[in-house]
Amino acid sequence: MGLEDWTARASKARRAAHRALAKHESAASRVVLLEDLTKSLSGTPVDVQDYFSEAIACLEGKLYRSGIVLAWAGHFHVFSEVCYQKHEADIRAARTKWVFKDLAELKESVTESHFLIVAKDVKFTTKAQLRILDGQLSQRNQCAHPTLYRPSMNAAIGYVDDMIRQTLSYLPPQP
Repeated sequence: MGLEDWTARASKARRAAHRALAKHESAASRVVLLEDLTKSLSGTPVDVQDYFSEAIACLEGKLYRSGIVLAWAGHFHVFSEVCYQKHEADIRAARTKWVFKDLAELKESVTESHFLIVAKDVKFTTKAQLRILDGQLSQRNQCAHPTLYRPSMNAAIGYVDDMIRQTLSYLPPQP
């Protein structure tokens, strides 16, 4: 048996061990299951993959607040780009007082919450989806700013999972 065979067997055993340990609520192995979701981002730009890989690394290191912040950043990066690509003219028409030459300038001049509202106004997202996004942004803000909020492992894993799945919903299916 060659080195490649041993490597493949070790990798398979590692995945099996993580799947078995992931059934225990307090096991850090539960985070490994998120890696399967990040693989579905493989056709996306490297920076998007990096946000979510780093978010998962934070969860593995029990840095739950940091993981939530990075997951929101990855999600909002894609959300805003896709919205802008599809609705730039609509955004300009809906917000005539907003002056911007491109998406980067727009994101520097308006808050994320205002961007979410205009996304609803231009029909990129619905009122129900906006409520969910507002809640997720609020949770991100609690993690990014000095507060007493300390998310549990379960809350952080759920948040990252939601952000990855929502991000995938804005992208075309990967082959």
